[in-house]
Amino acid sequence: MQLFSFSGTSNKNIEPVIRWFGGISVSSDCHRIETAMIGIHGRGSGAPLEIRKTISYDIPPEITASYHSLQEHFTNLHNEKYTNPTNNNGIGTNTNFAEFCFLYQHVLRELASVEEEAIDELLSESRLSKNDVLAVGVHDSGVRFNTSDGLFYRSLCDASFLAEQTGMNIVDSFPAQDISAGGGGGPVLTLPSWVFLKSPLAARVLLDLGRTARLTLFPRSENVFSYQKIAVFDLVPCGSLLDALTYKLTQGKSSIDIGGRLTVQGCQIASLLNDFRSVRAIGGGWNPLGLSAESYLETAFKLNGSECSYQDILCTASCFIAESAAASVRQVLGEVEFLQGINVEILVTGACRMHGMLMNSISNHLKQNRLIQVTDLGILPETFDAICTALLTVMSIDNIPSNIPALTGCDTSKPLGKITAGSTTNWYRLIQEMANTKPAARNLRSAM
Repeated sequence: MQLFSFSGTSNKNIEPVIRWFGGISVSSDCHRIETAMIGIHGRGSGAPLEIRKTISYDIPPEITASYHSLQEHFTNLHNEKYTNPTNNNGIGTNTNFAEFCFLYQHVLRELASVEEEAIDELLSESRLSKNDVLAVGVHDSGVRFNTSDGLFYRSLCDASFLAEQTGMNIVDSFPAQDISAGGGGGPVLTLPSWVFLKSPLAARVLLDLGRTARLTLFPRSENVFSYQKIAVFDLVPCGSLLDALTYKLTQGKSSIDIGGRLTVQGCQIASLLNDFRSVRAIGGGWNPLGLSAESYLETAFKLNGSECSYQDILCTASCFIAESAAASVRQVLGEVEFLQGINVEILVTGACRMHGMLMNSISNHLKQNRLIQVTDLGILPETFDAICTALLTVMSIDNIPSNIPALTGCDTSKPLGKITAGSTTNWYRLIQEMANTKPAARNLRSAM
């Protein structure tokens, strides 16, 4: 596996070394944290990449609850800005604004404590010391909202606290640099994903069955500009819908239908399936928090307490998700120009790939296309975002542009991430590394 190839670094006078970088990814619902340690063997755009260790686990539920309260507070403050325009601070009442600031700082500090423990465990499992790692990247969905004044975004990473506690150089706020360039703040992990999944022999369609079913189209890597054709589509709520239904319909006894064991006991309800189809919202592009499942939940809960069992409702929701995802895959296979007349591989990732009935239903809808699990390519889906975050950190340190104007809407592609210095020793090492890393010359066409 190799680094991104259309730009990079080059210094033939420096002997090959292994540069270590960490990556931390917080899920969009602040429910799970992923970590990864990668090593870049040498310098240059063709330097081999090694995945040393990956770890993932759930974030304590009280922190997740605080995060959801934070999002709710922020939404309320945003609404007050327009319903009460005479407020002194321009965003909401002083009391509510103070509550928001307190809750925001609380979430930052609690998440930083979790991330600090994650870094310590990752170092231990990787058999590396803090002085061996050049930088650790942290990516999360942050707090964001579209306003008439533009996109508001704040990272959930307390980089200063994390750098102080660990001594590591921290790179975060990747979406912020894209927003400053006129973009929408993401998706920022798409280009690192391309590095891992691109193929010169086949185009690839990545079906991510996470909280939202998401489709990413990777063209065949024919030349250095192939990445410009990458496309991302959010399709339909997936894990968020199934998990919420499971929790509600089992009265809190279970929040996850492990392997689809409850779903497979049910039968499809034709009327509910039609109702799901009628409320389906076309996702279109990428959404940082995924697509909302609220409309589908309201539709499903109308049957709660009726003669239909909750297994029937879960079964119908699963059938709807599979039908919607498969229809979108068939549509892009038939309509997207760069997928025509060549070999196309369909890759599947995301936690819901373990849902047996959902996967079987998608496979039945796509009988003529073989579904390939990303695990078959040697990639662990549960930590893929952390691996991509680590690679995004490498691109930031090596001054490689990593946002794609066609995806994010930015004016120009640029390196992403804000660097916060760790200990004096680690900061000095990073400065030396960046000084030795000279951006390769790019022609005008590449720069544009």
